Amino acid sequence: MEATRRVDVICRHLVAAPVPDNTPLLVQPTSQAILREFITTKPVPPTKTIQGIAGLKELKGKEIGVSEYFKITQERVNAFADATGDFQWIHIDPERASAESPFGGPIAHGMLTISLATYFVWQVMPQIDGLKFGVNYGFNKVRYVSPVVVGSNLRCRVEITDVTDVTGGAQALIKLTFEIEGNKKPACVAEWIVRYYV
Repeated sequence: MEATRRVDVICRHLVAAPVPDNTPLLVQPTSQAILREFITTKPVPPTKTIQGIAGLKELKGKEIGVSEYFKITQERVNAFADATGDFQWIHIDPERASAESPFGGPIAHGMLTISLATYFVWQVMPQIDGLKFGVNYGFNKVRYVSPVVVGSNLRCRVEITDVTDVTGGAQALIKLTFEIEGNKKPACVAEWIVRYYV
């Protein structure tokens, strides 16, 4: 039952599929609530279109956009803890975190921040005509510069720093700068590798 519950949480966190009201509740109510919140804030698909790999290469060295702000709630942090098994008190115990944490309250998991890369990039990345699919190839570097305190608004600045040919398509290096509203320092800076196949 515990394994089924964990798979259910992970799948729903990643896929964010609608949950009918009559679905058996295998997850905590907070996970259900955050799932529905995510569904209602799903970004609109990109309206700009570029022409294949050649169009992608034209974006090399350019900032392609900045996402909308997204609020990091305690419910989302709790759901992420449930999905990953990371229940450290600095994330999920607001009372203790407010009293003992140097951050002044509970903070989001660093891995939660980076997991929102797809959500943010989807908002600003143009649609690539002729593309069959894209693959997350990993990260060259991830640095967590500032903590994301629960209640913060987070967004992402997206820049394509390089595009190179690979068999069947191209590989893009995408610089992600996660920004906290009102903070001068970013929450996270990362270099993401995505492969696009045609």
